[in-house]
Amino acid sequence: MASSTPSPEAKELSLVGKVELRIALADTDSKLQDILKTYLAPLLLKLASEHRSVRDKVISICQHVNSRIKPQSIKLPVAALLKQFRDHFDKSLIRHFDLLYIQQGLPRLPKAEQVGLLPDFLRGIAKDSASSTTHGAQTFNLLLQVISKYDLPPRATNEDQKLQGDLDLGKEDATYLGFWFGKLLLFNPSPEKIAPGLTSEEYRFLTLEDTPEVWDPKTSSGLNLAQTKMTIARWLASNLFSHEQRFLPAVYASADANSRISDIGDDILKRTLPNIDLEEEAVVVEILETYFGRAGRMAVRAPIRIKLLGLLNKSVRSTTFTSQVLRLVEEGLLPEHARKILTPGRETVKMRTAIFSYVNFLARRGSKESVDAVAPKLVYSLKDFIESQGWPIPHPEEDLPLRGLGYEVIGLLLKAGPRELLQEPNLELLRWLLRSLREDNSGGNISVSLEETLSTIMSVFEQIPDNEIEEGLRSLLLEQMEDQDESDNAAARSGKPSFSRSTRYVAVRFANRCLSYKDVAARWIDILGLEHGSQERHEVVEEAKKGLDPYWHLMNTNWNQGKQDTISKESLEFPDFDRLTSYLFTMKDYETIPDADETPQNEGLAVRFIQNRRPSAYVTAIRFCRNMLIATALSSSEGPHIAIDADWERKVDLTITTDALARTSLRTLLRESFTGSRDVKGQSATNYDKNDISKSTSSLIAASISGFKFFEGTSSEDADCRRQCGETFVEICSMCPNSLLFQIAPLSLALQPQMISNDLQTRMLAAQAFGILATLEGCDAVAVRKQVDELQEICSIHEQAFGAQLNQVHGAVLGLGHFFGRFAYRSAIKMQDTDFDNSFKIFLRTVVDLILHSRDSTLADASFVALDQLALFHTITLDDLGSYVDLSELAKRLGKSAKSGNEKAISCLGHLAMIIEGDGEEQEKWITNIENFLRELHEIKQAESQFAVGEAISCLACGWDSSALATKLDVEGTAPQGPARYDKALAPIIDRTLDECKQTKPSLKKAAVIWLLCLLQYCGHRPEMKERLPACQLAFKRCLSDRDTLVQESASRGLGLVYEHGDRQLKDDLVRDLVGSFSSDRAHTSGTVTEDTQLFEPGALPTGDGNSVTTYKDIMNLAAEVGDSSLVYRFMSLASNNAIWSTRAAFGRFGLSNVLSDSSVDGYLASNPKLYPKLFRYRFDPNTNVQRSMNDIWHALVKNPSATTDQYFDAIMSDLLQSILSREWRAREASCNAIADLIQAQPAEKWEKYLSQIWSLCFKVMDDIKDSVRVAAAGLARTLTGILTRSLESSTSEKTVSSLKDVLPFLLSTQGLESSAEEVRLFALHALLEIIKKASAPVLRPFIPELVEKVLGLLSTMEPEAVNYVHMNAARYNLTAQKIDDMRLASVRASPLMEAIERCLDLLDESTMKSLLQRLEAAMKSAVGMPSKVGCSRVLVSLSTRRAFLFRPHADYALVLVQRFVLDRNETVNASYAASAGYVARNASEAATLTLAGFAKQKLYFGSEDERHRVIAADVVHALAKHATDRFNALAVEFVPFVFLAKHDSANQVNEIFKEIWSEYVGGSRTVLLYLKEIMELAQQHLDSPKWILKHASARTIADSVSAVAANVGQAMSAVSAQTLWSPLRIALGGKTWEGKEVVLEAFATFVEKAPEEFLEKKEIADEIKKIAVREAKRQNQTYRPHAYEALGRVSAARTSINFGVNDIVEPVIKELIEESEDAMEVDEGKGERTEKTREITLHRGLVALGRATNLRDSAADSFLRSLEAISTIENRPTSLSLAIFEAVRDAVSRMTATQEKPQDAFLKRLSDILLTPFDGPENIRKERAKTIVALGRLDMSAESKQDIKARISEEIGKEVSPAVKHELQQARLGLST
Repeated sequence: MASSTPSPEAKELSLVGKVELRIALADTDSKLQDILKTYLAPLLLKLASEHRSVRDKVISICQHVNSRIKPQSIKLPVAALLKQFRDHFDKSLIRHFDLLYIQQGLPRLPKAEQVGLLPDFLRGIAKDSASSTTHGAQTFNLLLQVISKYDLPPRATNEDQKLQGDLDLGKEDATYLGFWFGKLLLFNPSPEKIAPGLTSEEYRFLTLEDTPEVWDPKTSSGLNLAQTKMTIARWLASNLFSHEQRFLPAVYASADANSRISDIGDDILKRTLPNIDLEEEAVVVEILETYFGRAGRMAVRAPIRIKLLGLLNKSVRSTTFTSQVLRLVEEGLLPEHARKILTPGRETVKMRTAIFSYVNFLARRGSKESVDAVAPKLVYSLKDFIESQGWPIPHPEEDLPLRGLGYEVIGLLLKAGPRELLQEPNLELLRWLLRSLREDNSGGNISVSLEETLSTIMSVFEQIPDNEIEEGLRSLLLEQMEDQDESDNAAARSGKPSFSRSTRYVAVRFANRCLSYKDVAARWIDILGLEHGSQERHEVVEEAKKGLDPYWHLMNTNWNQGKQDTISKESLEFPDFDRLTSYLFTMKDYETIPDADETPQNEGLAVRFIQNRRPSAYVTAIRFCRNMLIATALSSSEGPHIAIDADWERKVDLTITTDALARTSLRTLLRESFTGSRDVKGQSATNYDKNDISKSTSSLIAASISGFKFFEGTSSEDADCRRQCGETFVEICSMCPNSLLFQIAPLSLALQPQMISNDLQTRMLAAQAFGILATLEGCDAVAVRKQVDELQEICSIHEQAFGAQLNQVHGAVLGLGHFFGRFAYRSAIKMQDTDFDNSFKIFLRTVVDLILHSRDSTLADASFVALDQLALFHTITLDDLGSYVDLSELAKRLGKSAKSGNEKAISCLGHLAMIIEGDGEEQEKWITNIENFLRELHEIKQAESQFAVGEAISCLACGWDSSALATKLDVEGTAPQGPARYDKALAPIIDRTLDECKQTKPSLKKAAVIWLLCLLQYCGHRPEMKERLPACQLAFKRCLSDRDTLVQESASRGLGLVYEHGDRQLKDDLVRDLVGSFSSDRAHTSGTVTEDTQLFEPGALPTGDGNSVTTYKDIMNLAAEVGDSSLVYRFMSLASNNAIWSTRAAFGRFGLSNVLSDSSVDGYLASNPKLYPKLFRYRFDPNTNVQRSMNDIWHALVKNPSATTDQYFDAIMSDLLQSILSREWRAREASCNAIADLIQAQPAEKWEKYLSQIWSLCFKVMDDIKDSVRVAAAGLARTLTGILTRSLESSTSEKTVSSLKDVLPFLLSTQGLESSAEEVRLFALHALLEIIKKASAPVLRPFIPELVEKVLGLLSTMEPEAVNYVHMNAARYNLTAQKIDDMRLASVRASPLMEAIERCLDLLDESTMKSLLQRLEAAMKSAVGMPSKVGCSRVLVSLSTRRAFLFRPHADYALVLVQRFVLDRNETVNASYAASAGYVARNASEAATLTLAGFAKQKLYFGSEDERHRVIAADVVHALAKHATDRFNALAVEFVPFVFLAKHDSANQVNEIFKEIWSEYVGGSRTVLLYLKEIMELAQQHLDSPKWILKHASARTIADSVSAVAANVGQAMSAVSAQTLWSPLRIALGGKTWEGKEVVLEAFATFVEKAPEEFLEKKEIADEIKKIAVREAKRQNQTYRPHAYEALGRVSAARTSINFGVNDIVEPVIKELIEESEDAMEVDEGKGERTEKTREITLHRGLVALGRATNLRDSAADSFLRSLEAISTIENRPTSLSLAIFEAVRDAVSRMTATQEKPQDAFLKRLSDILLTPFDGPENIRKERAKTIVALGRLDMSAESKQDIKARISEEIGKEVSPAVKHELQQARLGLST
């Protein structure tokens, strides 16, 4: 019969069945493993069968397999299963079972096999997840298990570069891994099963569908989340991933709370960011989506948001996402949103700070469109945020720094946003900010932020197109200038202490920057800013002054407009004078600016209003209006132009005072404005009201006289205001035409109170004003006459006047003097022809009388001024004077006063000569006499007086033709005509003055030079002077070398005047001579020398006898005295050199700079530019006079300094480099300063070629013999360093690197840090530190290894020598070397050198790390001093902590270095290196750490007999435990036994450290039990050591181990532990006794008590126990014997089955000790007390041992009783022995009670006799005795014995007084009764 063909299903079932049979027949695990390796994968493949029966069969087989493969030793074919899993991605059932067995089999594979599977896991992992999310999650989880075991190669190595190829990781898979690695970094398990940044699907993916065991490291396949994150962070840093793939995961890692993860993340991010284009839209979108989250995904945690904000802060593109920006701000700042995403605390502060930084970035870098789009909402959001904190007063506990940031960012947004946001009609935001500044009391920093904000938004108001807004701004600013009511602020209204800040400063700044200079309201605000004077804040005053100054206002305006380099002075428009005065003096309401043609209703009202202001504001308003009037006048084409510069106001004063054309221009303006016949420049006749100037001037005059009269106070403020108002009033009146003055003439009649005031200035000004106004034609003659009579009457009392009356007389004399002088001039007739003839005569007589007889200097001065005025206006003649006084007597009186330096007398004398008419002999005589009188005044030392004399001489020579009198004519009209003699009077006076300039007498020469200068200045227009210009030039040139500075200045100014008045030939000759004198080393300008010529200052060359060499005659005399004629030449050479420098100092005085300046344009210097190099150097001369002069010349000569310096740069530099080594110290010092200035002003390209030479020469002069030269060289060096560091900080160009290559070797060479000069070394060090601090990483990195090596050496080199001295002599200063070393160590840690090293280490990369290690090794070898060695160890620490990622590949080598250098003579160095070992071990491999452990154990501890080495070993292990805890724990089997042994070292310094390690980093008794075997092996190994310290430590270790094990296991000890302990314990007990062995003995007793019974019952063990116990008890060491007895007692009590013969051992000793006399016990003299103590302890312990060991049923009981009786009979026995008796009896009786044995009556009788013998010891002893009696009563005894004992107890109760003892005895009696 033919067989049928089996069906496919049957075939498949057959195959499956065969596999099943094979599996069933596998009777061992190894056979099963082999079968599964072959058949498991094919079997699972049958799960794809189309037949259900086959699939079910396979599943049933799998269930069987599952039960068989539970042993972990069975390996599964993971590789085949993984391949099958990948190949059948469409067969879910197969993949499910494949994964099931992969998950079980993977952990069973060795590490190498797991790692080998990594490429298979990686390949196609993205496809796995795409086909099935569940399978993808499981695969990813398995991958995490594998990669944790893979050793990544160091980054940037060749292996790292090949990693992607080796692992066959495609781009798609890398992207997939990067994504899920990032998600894992975001993952944190939570009960809610959701995490920030993850969707619920992603959360389930990472938890394998919420499987709790996935992230539980306690389970077999569970992962440690923190360790896994750290692993994937390292993988992300590898070359497997592109920058884009690792970008966001790196951000997540950098924000992780685990610092070990965040450090790696920071490092990745730092290297990735430069390669990420943050301006790419996709990147920005991804960042924003991560920040905010999206549908189904929560936003990331706040720390990550902060990191993301930092990235957005670098992306301008991000600012275009306006809606997201608005959302970002709202969610982070507004309370209703922030509460949902932020946790209050530091996280919130950091988050909001980051938001503010981003908005700041947006405002600064965002496009105009973006900012305009978000600014309105952002501003009001920030405003709401601030107000939510409480505004203007913040709520308690608010974050105030954020408040300040909020204000600042609002300012930036307002500046960058649309102008309409701030420029709106109500100025709401500006008002809000100003109120915030005024009332926000958050603290000082808030005010700084608000002021900065307000300063920022000023630019918004620079252009205000809307007049309404501009008007609103004026009103708002004026409101801020008003004094605030202290009760009108938020704090006061809320019941808190009043708080209000001034906003005046901000208001003034706004006025200056936002309103034009011509705006009169703005200038009024500036005036109000000066109102409070010294009581006002300094910055308000300064800003207000700048606002009124056109130069500063213009400079501020140009700066704001970005025109810093040029100041456009033409663009400035001054305030309209008419509008200004109308606003200030005629306004009805100061807040309303009236039109120029508006007639005020009440002019006096406004004046009174402004008078109510402080004097400072009033006088400022007056002066400002006066300046504007002058500026208006000078704006005409005829008037001189005054440049708008820093001295503009001073130049205005000077011009109107000295320039005749300027005065004429002002007079013309005032005259023509009154008559209406003139147009002002820049204004057409059609729009200029010619009457406005006169009206405004009248208002100004009225305001001036009003202030002059109103401020009558005596304060300095009132006086200054009164003076300036008076001066302005007089000045303007002196310029006004009579027709204009006529309107105010009546004011003169009201000036009498001021003329008789007690203030001198007031009287003088009032007198002059009276003279100007009262003499006007048409003035009320009657009123004037009355006024004159009143003044005459006051003058008449001059002889009797005193006190205040003297002031009245003084004022009256001045007033009449000014009146009569001008009255005569204006009347143009003789006084005798007027109505005042009689009054005048009386007055003249009074004046003469005062001159001749007055003793009061004040009245004398008044009389001089009065006579001066009369003579000046030709009111009197010689005949008039002659009728009252002898003219010679008058001249003598004036001359006498003049000699005292009275300038009024001098002027009077000179002006008196002007009334001498005719050229007769008499007149000539008077002229000569007056001239002689004036020339005799050369002895006056005051320079001012000599200038007054010069003016007087010019008046004598020229009369009114002298320009000195230009300002004296203060009324309208021409100067009086002088006599004909003036035509020939000037020439002889000039000639005589020139002769006097040649004189050697210093005082005469000085005076003559000043007089000649005055003559040239005031009479230079006369032909006589022009003819003598060459002579004047020669005279002035000779005086340039004079030693007197004033003479130099005068001569310099004189040469300038000569140059101005001379022709071109004269000018060129003058310049040629000057330049020759300047640039030569010879004093061409020196004059002749006579014996009276002063060569040196008095005291400069003392002779020792109180005198000094000063003149040429002194030198001759000194040479004659010493017999050495060469002294003359030496001193003359010295004087000549001094003269050269004096000459050069004079060059810049007044005129010479102008001379040279003019010559540089079209004269001599234009074709001879060799002066520039020397002139440049002399600008930096040490002599301040020379320096100032040269600067003046330079600025005058060089119109464009930058272009000139650039043109002559090489010549200047060459001259300086040559001069820096000059023999003259002045030249060396000047060259250093000049080079420093030159290289700062020029680009590096210009001076790079000189750099090496500059450095070299600079360091040479740093060791100069002259201190000031060294200082200058140091300054140059600092400049060079600053330039270099700035370039290093901002540039990474090849040029910068090249500069550093040139400079660093120089600094590190013998010319720098190794120089013998301390100054050079210190500077080189400073320069080096600055370079390290400022240089960018790419520039500095190549030099880091060498720098670190050098700086480490400097730590010792730069340590003060005194430290070494103190260290060597520490005891002498009551210090220890260790204390000093501790201080040195602290100094090293805080040293700037260490900071520099840390900076270098922060910049390391892979390429420089290896080189650094080599250099570091060299530094460690060469280090000599303690600081350098400690510094080396600190470098290792820093590398391990700050640069761990880079340092890890080199950590093993570093550990080797530590082992080589940890042994040092200095303990501090040892400790430092030991500590560094711990840090380095963090990053080292296990093998290197094991090597270090072996080094510490075998070489330092066990292999050395030096205690210091054991201390170092302790320090090393302690550092490992403390700083590398994970390493320590991983290698615990190596460290724990050693630490446990070493903590029993006999040296305290060693064992204390090991005890600390044990207690803090190891654990307790459980740890001992865990490592018991290793501990015993180590201890037993060293029990045989020849070193006693190790033997004893090992023995103590064994003893402590026994105690620990016994304490840990309670009452039972395992047989294994007992076996482990026994052998070492037995060996430790062998040998001699040694100090401390008792601990081993005590451990022995503990061991016998706690060891298991089955172990102790072994015969060999029992015999050994007995042997040891008996042997130790029989030892004769008296100190050791008590401990041996105690152990014997404990052992015998524990092992009752063994007869230890305790009685035989102890009783003889007890007997012997009792019988020994005290003398016998004192073996050694001085040790009696100690021996007696030993005797007591021995008796105590022996008796207790007897009690524990004695069996009271045998013969031993009798021995025990005998010992008790013997001790109890000791007289005066110590309490310890009594306690021993009671304790021994209690132990024996308790043991008998436990066995329920009945003692014999005889035994009881003896025992009760011992116990119940009367005892009078302390209460505590008696209580112990009573407890023993209680124990005795529990024995089973006869009734008779009970009765006997009970009776004796009753007797004891009757005697006992202690309740506690009595209670115990009663208990004993009660026990006997039952």
